[in-house]
Amino acid sequence: MQTSLKTAVTSYLQAGTLAKGTKAEYQTTLNKWQQWENGVSLEKLGREEIREFLDWVHSRAVAVDGSNPGRTANKARAHLRAIMAWAWDQDLLDSLPRFPKPMEQRDVAGRHYLTKAELNALYFATYQMKRPRGWYEPHPIGRYWRCALVLFFNYGLDTGTIWKSTLSHVPILYRQVCWDKQSPDRDIKQQSPWGWLFYKRVKTGKTFYRPMNRAVHSQVRSLLPQQVPPEDPVFLGGGSRPNARFEELCRLAGIKAKLDIESGTKQPWELKDLRKTCATYYDEHMPESSIEILGHSVGGITYRHCAYRAPLAFKAIMTMPQPSAFHSLVKGQEGQCPCCRRSFAEST
Repeated sequence: MQTSLKTAVTSYLQAGTLAKGTKAEYQTTLNKWQQWENGVSLEKLGREEIREFLDWVHSRAVAVDGSNPGRTANKARAHLRAIMAWAWDQDLLDSLPRFPKPMEQRDVAGRHYLTKAELNALYFATYQMKRPRGWYEPHPIGRYWRCALVLFFNYGLDTGTIWKSTLSHVPILYRQVCWDKQSPDRDIKQQSPWGWLFYKRVKTGKTFYRPMNRAVHSQVRSLLPQQVPPEDPVFLGGGSRPNARFEELCRLAGIKAKLDIESGTKQPWELKDLRKTCATYYDEHMPESSIEILGHSVGGITYRHCAYRAPLAFKAIMTMPQPSAFHSLVKGQEGQCPCCRRSFAEST
């Protein structure tokens, strides 16, 4: 039996705990779908049909003098992704179709996440970080920051989980890095070929056992000393003001300051923006996965106490598309420009 998009939207909205305004936006997208006058069922919906619908939404927004037609089309795209991901999770679909790339849009509310091009620039700018005064650690400071950027992107960690800059922070220690396939938490049945990380959130104290994907594994492995002290922190180089060093790194990478839409003033990027970046890309990659990845509180008694969300987090982390620079260590291109293979000079 074929499933119409209207039936899927109705079931999706009834199953979730979305806000009233969000439900109204989904209904608006459904109305546009019905006006499009293409009776394709959910099971037969493919990349070509989705592209045609989004092009129609964009053209319609231009025709009615829409101020930001790209954003209108991208909102419809996000709604379709969420609905089809839910239908696939409910076994209504055998597989998910490939979605066309988002259209260019004007960020009317200000952009509070870093693009992958900017993340690549930050990664390569770590080679320009100056050696701090009194630095006698086994690796240059840039290597620790490269690994930290990869972990911020993949897990959305708090700054205090990476660097201990205050007494209340609980950074990741070497004993919290497991290289076995089996998770230290025996309730998790999935196996990771790259190992696992254990850490606690600074704000809530909640514990997490997260699989390492290939990018994370290669970066953490590069920090290992010859003799691993279990109680030593993995990451160094944060100093007493990690955000000040991150602001300097953004300057080295040539990243412009973000715009505050309320005041219209420019503000420097902070490390907590990497957490927002993580949430943005996880929701684009696998809708609603950021709730579990970042450890956000969720509504609904059933969802909080009965839903077993570890498989969703595992699948999202292991399949997360990485910025190209994060794979340079895996591909044997560490320390080289990806286009001309020019070696970067790093302070030691």
